Amino acid sequence: TEDRIELITRIMLESLVEETQYLAVYFYKTNCHICEEILEDLENIDDECDVYGIHLVKIQDPQLAKRYSIKTFPALVYFRNGNPLLFEGDLQNEESVLEWLIDDDNRELADEIESVNERMLARLLSESPFLAVFFYDDDCPECEEILEQLEEIDGEADLFGIDFVKICSAEAAAEHGIHNLPALMYFRKKTPMVFDGDLMQADRVLDWLTSQDVFEIKNEIEEV
Repeated sequence: TEDRIELITRIMLESLVEETQYLAVYFYKTNCHICEEILEDLENIDDECDVYGIHLVKIQDPQLAKRYSIKTFPALVYFRNGNPLLFEGDLQNEESVLEWLIDDDNRELADEIESVNERMLARLLSESPFLAVFFYDDDCPECEEILEQLEEIDGEADLFGIDFVKICSAEAAAEHGIHNLPALMYFRKKTPMVFDGDLMQADRVLDWLTSQDVFEIKNEIEEV
């Protein structure tokens, strides 16, 4: 049925880790009563995981579990853009598992601008007061280089409380009125602004993101 979490094999997992942005893998073993109980609980959050673009699967493979430092079962490993993170909380509390999976801090990668899908972008837009979004598509030879430049300033933007993400989607860009890619849009308390300078000049981008006239909406006292 639709509500069942998909059972996968080691080979499937290896390709999923490479292809899936957000992948949560439940490691369990046979003849384990608590494993079955927790699995039923996790099935309650499977649909919500889908909404956030998180693919939740299950696997029985003790040898593979060792590779991810799993010593006791069951366990949950979260791969975001291929990087594994082991859940250390209470698996019997499925709401806390869901919170952990969708928590920005767990999805952020050091020195790398996080790649998001359209659903995740919509969630960030509703929750983040300062959000810089780099829109690009696959047909963009200079994008890799631009991203390398922008990743140099990601940490500094973070110090100003600015979330920095990237999305490879011409459709998402068009929804925000952007028809020429690549482009950088800054949503400041949901007010969008497009950077019209040279994206290769990361210092200029950082100055623009953190400049007072961009940072303050007229006649409004800034909350910090």
